[in-house]
Amino acid sequence: MLPAKSLMPIIIAVSMVSAIGGLVFNTMPLLLGALGKEFEMSPDALGTLSSNAGWGYLFGTITAPLWVDRVNWKLSALMFSVFAAGTFFFISKAPVSSLVWSFAIYGFACALAIGLATRVLADMPDLERAYGTRLTVELWSIAAFLYVLPVYFISKSGFSGAMIGMAMFTALLGLGSFLFPKRQSLIEKVKYPNWSEAGKAWILIGMFLIYLLVNVAVFFFLSVVAENFSPTGKEVGLMFLVLKWLGGAAGAVGAIIGAKAGFKLPHIMAAGILVVGLAGMTIAKSFNVFMVSSWIWEFGFTLGCLYATTAITRFDPSKKLVVLVPATFGLSMVLGGKVGGKLLSSGSSAPLFIAAGAGALLMLVYVLTLNPPPQSEEK
Repeated sequence: MLPAKSLMPIIIAVSMVSAIGGLVFNTMPLLLGALGKEFEMSPDALGTLSSNAGWGYLFGTITAPLWVDRVNWKLSALMFSVFAAGTFFFISKAPVSSLVWSFAIYGFACALAIGLATRVLADMPDLERAYGTRLTVELWSIAAFLYVLPVYFISKSGFSGAMIGMAMFTALLGLGSFLFPKRQSLIEKVKYPNWSEAGKAWILIGMFLIYLLVNVAVFFFLSVVAENFSPTGKEVGLMFLVLKWLGGAAGAVGAIIGAKAGFKLPHIMAAGILVVGLAGMTIAKSFNVFMVSSWIWEFGFTLGCLYATTAITRFDPSKKLVVLVPATFGLSMVLGGKVGGKLLSSGSSAPLFIAAGAGALLMLVYVLTLNPPPQSEEK
């Protein structure tokens, strides 16, 4: 464990670098929207780009255990930050024809940052405080950036401006690398539990993947669908600002409630909120209705992710399957973009929103069949 004194500045600094990793997911709707508007790309082509970013991210997350305990953390944080900022600047100047492979590098650069930060936080004595702070710093800082991105970068210089803005924001977040600990350690080789030991947890991971696939698709194409209402740059910026602030708030609410509401009720509440938001976006006749509905959906989606992760941990005696959650997000990025592009190719957003609701309800139905282990029940 790292020394207990003066840990909060280190946690915040590590969370800043972790936020670089969050950019690949959280900026994707605006990037796809800018590309679609500027170069008239089809939803299917945009889905391919987001999928490639997901492949890069997935490769980075699944390979992180091979190197993360073999490198100097402080130096690596600085190198990864420079690499990510440089990647974004390069993409801003690259021709459109190179985006297919550039987006894969984009995802990989983000994965390196979040993989390192996640491992460093695992050495903190208070994991709830460490990961809770990470969630707050990551989502709220990105929320502020998502408000600025369409107003000051995309509206003036399109997709190229967006990538320059991301390079600048990454350089700012990379300052956290200077407070990274230098320490490196050796940990035991990860051995995942077999089916007989954690079969329910394995099924939950599969259900969670389906849940993510369709709901990540919704997030990626929020900006594209919103264009049907011809919003201004400021309106789009406001939508994503509040969206991410509510995501951070949902994480905080879930952390505060913990297991006090029991095992099944939180899943029901999360799925219910998510479905209400999706229904609102489906029937929206104005941008304001669509925007508010997207906020409701985001709150439910974030809660769902939180409680799904908790459920996976509860049914896994080894407590090691949870490390597959970041890779699950990566895989959902790979496939979610393609799924979203295909569903939107019909010319209507309703199939996408219906699929997202079905994915959430599928996972909920399975959760309702489960009885939590005695040690995880509320006392």
